[in-house]
Amino acid sequence: DDLFVMPQNLREYLWTLGSAEDDHFVGRRFKSNVYFNSGGAGYALSRGTLRKFVEHIDDKHGCSAAAHTSMEDVMIAQCLTSLGIDFTDTRDSRGRERFHPFAPGSHLTWNYPKDGNRDWYEEYNKEWGLKLGEECCAPDSVSWHYMKKPAMVRHIY
Repeated sequence: DDLFVMPQNLREYLWTLGSAEDDHFVGRRFKSNVYFNSGGAGYALSRGTLRKFVEHIDDKHGCSAAAHTSMEDVMIAQCLTSLGIDFTDTRDSRGRERFHPFAPGSHLTWNYPKDGNRDWYEEYNKEWGLKLGEECCAPDSVSWHYMKKPAMVRHIY
């Protein structure tokens, strides 16, 4: 509903990862008290990862289908981590992100808080840092969150 995905960029990026049977969990990684790929920015599982996930969906150790949470992104990350599946770094060779938790304009203008306090976005990215301005985003970006329909239409045409 508010996630804009560029399928051609996703397809081309996934192609660079090799076999779909290899384990890949791609998206915009964050770290709060655990590592996870942002559900808002979207994430994808390779065929091999999806098979393992389905095989263990009823495990009581991290992959319970009966669990209830509003944080599906954290839950699936914990499940995949318990299966030994790590996160795939989706940044390009210059460290620019491909999966974005905000709309393009927000990424281009985002800056560190002036009061010296860290906000959640800075905090969740402190391990690998943030690129600001035009360096924020890979030219082959895959997804943008918080996009309104008129903006999505403009980006399509």
